[in-house]
Amino acid sequence: MRRQFVLDPRSDDLLKELAEGCAGNRSFVVREAIQLYADLENTLEQVEAEDGFREMLKRSAADIRAGRTYSQAEVKKRVAKKKA
Repeated sequence: MRRQFVLDPRSDDLLKELAEGCAGNRSFVVREAIQLYADLENTLEQVEAEDGFREMLKRSAADIRAGRTYSQAEVKKRVAKKKA
């Protein structure tokens, strides 16, 4: 089935680059990308449907509002300290 769509220059460059590894078959790359995107969406739906997911998000948001978080620099220091 033929479809026509418009790509921005960056996407077009990426498609060409990816197609080089597939004997120049841009259609194959597009089909694979669509399948990967659909799989990702399906996985996200499954994660969001898991028991406790929404409650975990609420707790995380409350922790952020309350300042119960660590900066990336703090986490790096803690990890380095544990490794030593």
